[in-house]
Amino acid sequence: MKTKTTTILVLIALSAFAAGALAQGGSPSADAYAELQAEIQSTAQNIRAATTPDERDRLIKQIVDGLIGFRKDYPNTPESWDAAFDLALIKQQLQEFGEAVEYMYEFILNASTAPKEKHGYAHFYLAEAYFGAGKIDDAEREFKIVLNEYGSSDARLVEFTKSRLSGMEMERKLAIGAEPIAFNVKGTNGETLSPEQYKGKVLLIDFWATWCRPCIAEMPNVKRVYDKYKDRGFEIVGVSLDKNRGDLDRYVTTNRIEWPQYFDGKHWQNAIAMKYGVKSIPITFLIDRNGKIRYKSLRGKQLETAVEQLLSENT
Repeated sequence: MKTKTTTILVLIALSAFAAGALAQGGSPSADAYAELQAEIQSTAQNIRAATTPDERDRLIKQIVDGLIGFRKDYPNTPESWDAAFDLALIKQQLQEFGEAVEYMYEFILNASTAPKEKHGYAHFYLAEAYFGAGKIDDAEREFKIVLNEYGSSDARLVEFTKSRLSGMEMERKLAIGAEPIAFNVKGTNGETLSPEQYKGKVLLIDFWATWCRPCIAEMPNVKRVYDKYKDRGFEIVGVSLDKNRGDLDRYVTTNRIEWPQYFDGKHWQNAIAMKYGVKSIPITFLIDRNGKIRYKSLRGKQLETAVEQLLSENT
């Protein structure tokens, strides 16, 4: 499988697996936590089946509210720290990175009885949250802690961490607050495409392909947001990783996609994708009127909220 998407479902599953030893009963908080985890797993399945962004957001909120409520009912218990771990993962996926850092740091400081493996993942996801917030040096420090202190606990964790560290230079170039990497190419209709030409507008650079099911699932939402805000200064540049130009043209025409597309038929070696270090799709970069990267890979209601916010800001 050549697409890789990190979802709430994956994060919750990881959390539940890592916390399993603490959810086997023996105390009121442990029993309540085990019950909550079962509810979360059930809700996560409903998220998988959700057909609209609003429904998905409502279910995610249901999980968040349940975890926050548990922490109020059972403060300062081992399970409350596990709930903080879960909340950190969800907040990170929602790109609420400040809260993600706070929750995960709380887990690291207090969850002394949690398995060493889980602490290793905690430092990994703390690094990811720091990176999302544009704090690249802090992220790099946490990734190195994972390798130096938890390198023997989980081979997958080591692999993930080494991969993230190896790409840190590219991550620095594309951090929140940085300018997008420059390119100047011709779109499928012959128009010139360059991030520079969109300064003064809000721009979404969207890496996608017609063969990417998550991309296609999200496309109706992207089109809805574009149609709603294009007259206020919202623009999109699509970067297609398709191999076949006919597949791209048919999809764009059938679905009335109006924004320009870049296509070179090189699949993962697409010229712009290579510049941006793209290894999975969909991935997007939302750029403000001043030409700065402000958000990455937003979906559903989050995308609309961010676009409206950036359009309302003064340059």
